[in-house]
Amino acid sequence: MKGVFIDDDQMLDYETNSFFRKIANIFLIPTLDILPVSTRVLLKKTHRSGEEIIEHATNHRAMEVLYDRSPRPPGNRLQNFFLSVWLGTNNAKAVRNRLRLVKKEIKKKIAQLIAEDKDVKIVNIASGSARAVLESVDEMPLNDSFRLSAIFIDKNHEAISFSQQLAGSHRYLSSFQWVKDTAENFFETHSHGMKFNIAELVGLLEYLSDEEAIKMFSMVRDSLDPGGILITSNIVKNIEKRFISDVLGWKMKYRTADEFSSLLIAAGFSLDKMNIYYEPQRIHCVITAQN
Repeated sequence: MKGVFIDDDQMLDYETNSFFRKIANIFLIPTLDILPVSTRVLLKKTHRSGEEIIEHATNHRAMEVLYDRSPRPPGNRLQNFFLSVWLGTNNAKAVRNRLRLVKKEIKKKIAQLIAEDKDVKIVNIASGSARAVLESVDEMPLNDSFRLSAIFIDKNHEAISFSQQLAGSHRYLSSFQWVKDTAENFFETHSHGMKFNIAELVGLLEYLSDEEAIKMFSMVRDSLDPGGILITSNIVKNIEKRFISDVLGWKMKYRTADEFSSLLIAAGFSLDKMNIYYEPQRIHCVITAQN
């Protein structure tokens, strides 16, 4: 199987563990992993962030808690400690690293399309807040001739509303369209043969069976222009898995890079046209697959 690279782009300011955090994790992670499920109620009370993560596990609200590293009002020492635990776990850092890596790949493809004088046509599947696409476009130095269309698909009305609020007065707001639908139904009945050159599918594969994932990848591949790319990811089994799955109740499908890429191959993507990365925590595998 193709080699997996650990992306260590210094420009992305990836989050890794300091020496002291590594030492602390020797004791902290085993402690978290042996907590009984019954402690979930108590964990909600440790900090508002923890309550949000547990109450909204698997959806955009929990993800946004993990993404948000803006300064918070200072609490007491105990509150600050629990906040550092919630936002400083390996998985929390890996989620933010994944965002950085996905944005890097989106920007890279946009730059290529601009150099080739092509329209940028993006579909964001199970888009949630659509943060990666919105921020990628916003952060690029684009001129007035930039031609963009982006469709954000999500079945959750709250996620769409949050995404629209996040977009706010985005300079390309008129180029965005939100669709409340499942990805499968969109491609089968509503896409009307639309073609895209960037498909972002991040945060959904963890909740699909292998058969469902292959079907999804096949539909996405059929919607891509020649040379278009799919940017996707899957979580990898890691030492915090028991805490995340059982204690927090955040159940996911964990796959190795080989297992993940084999689903893309089964859907018709070529291994030779894939780039396979781990973010520095080696918890999320990100793959770009070209049509």
